[in-house]
Amino acid sequence: MSTTVITGANRGIGLELARRCIGRGDKVFAGCRKPDEAHELEALQPHSILPLDVGDEASVLSFSKVVDEHVGLLINNAGTSITNLGFDRDEVGVMKAPVALTLDLIRINGLSAAMVTRSLSDQLESGSKVANITSQIGSMVVGSNFNDLPYAASKAVMNMVTVQLASQLKARGIAVVAFHPGWVRTDMGGSSADISVEESAQGILSTLDTFQLEQSGAFLKWDGSIHPW
Repeated sequence: MSTTVITGANRGIGLELARRCIGRGDKVFAGCRKPDEAHELEALQPHSILPLDVGDEASVLSFSKVVDEHVGLLINNAGTSITNLGFDRDEVGVMKAPVALTLDLIRINGLSAAMVTRSLSDQLESGSKVANITSQIGSMVVGSNFNDLPYAASKAVMNMVTVQLASQLKARGIAVVAFHPGWVRTDMGGSSADISVEESAQGILSTLDTFQLEQSGAFLKWDGSIHPW
């Protein structure tokens, strides 16, 4: 039985990834901010549902101490958006975005992937894979026209975290990849988005099944195709 760790597993893409990993027999450690409210996740019966605030280093360290075995797959999925924090899109362009808000999102959406991965470093071994769920908005090609500096900057940071983790971990046989999950119909993506959570999660996991160490550091779409940086 393979052990999988998923952050932000209580809703959206994270919940569907947890559903599919549990369904295929993985031993899933699921992290979320409020386990007592994660009723859909609880119904899936993962191995553990653990409190995890990825923006809080102490919370990350406490989480990692409970995961006390080899981790075959780590999915850094947890994140937030400006709307979740009570801001409107017209308040967060590059000419208006509050610095404190931008730094908060960088910590939660970007640096968290580094914090979680390094806190679980001892549990990752040769053959392990780390998947960072980023966004096309973090791409220099796509994100330049997206009027949301905090979110775009945070995902650009996650992309840099991905390539640096890939560089550091490759010698240990650990592969790291960044995924644009698509514009997905979730609470964050909205009902008019292009694809379902089922399609996104299935594509990500299918791509991970065949992802090789030689590809480490790649930026891919959910369907396995290459995304421009």
